[in-house]
Amino acid sequence: MSNHGHVLAYISVNPDARLRDVSEQVGITERRTAQIVRDLEQAGYLTRTRVGRRNRYQIDAHRTVQTPRLPMTVGQLLAVLVAALDQSPLV
Repeated sequence: MSNHGHVLAYISVNPDARLRDVSEQVGITERRTAQIVRDLEQAGYLTRTRVGRRNRYQIDAHRTVQTPRLPMTVGQLLAVLVAALDQSPLV
């Protein structure tokens, strides 16, 4: 799975997570995590809302994933990813 998928899956389960938390769990730098979050936000997969001094992320579960062979929504994809990550030693 790509780092984008890992970040999206982690944020879907932890919408109040700091970028530092996400980067530690995914195993990438904070700078790379910030870039991936920006990519996902620009693509419309998530929105970022400022709550005090922190961010809260919301996933658009109804958005269609851009894959040529697997027509599915982000919510359907995340259900599969989160289930797989629950069985992984990373989470």
